[in-house]
Amino acid sequence: MTVKILDKELFKMYQTVMGENISDWKRIAKFYKFIDKYVDDETISNRDDLASVIDAILNHKTVKLSAPMYRLKMNGMVGNDGQQYVSRRVDDRGGYFICGVRNPRVDRGAITQQFTRDEAEFLKDLLNNSSIQSVEE
Repeated sequence: MTVKILDKELFKMYQTVMGENISDWKRIAKFYKFIDKYVDDETISNRDDLASVIDAILNHKTVKLSAPMYRLKMNGMVGNDGQQYVSRRVDDRGGYFICGVRNPRVDRGAITQQFTRDEAEFLKDLLNNSSIQSVEE
């Protein structure tokens, strides 16, 4: 089983500690600086990440860094499936399009509306570069 965390500094420490030939308890002891750092931290996700790493070490699970994901909302565009978002098929066949958040293919996982920060920025720039074209009748 894999545990995903958001804290890059904590993940780097995890990678360093796991590379050492020491007992699990000695590995956990090396996370004291994070315990001190998060003791008064109001951000629950930081404490949850630390707890997840300690649990992963004790239960021999793998820890991976999880990148935050983003959506691109198409303001003013609402269809039968609800608010429209930039979307793409998860099998990477075909380009980007928009569809509603309640589209059944989104629920089944065939379509994603979540992107990394870099991909979301690229798509936002792409949308801002759109142009109006005249239509001949």
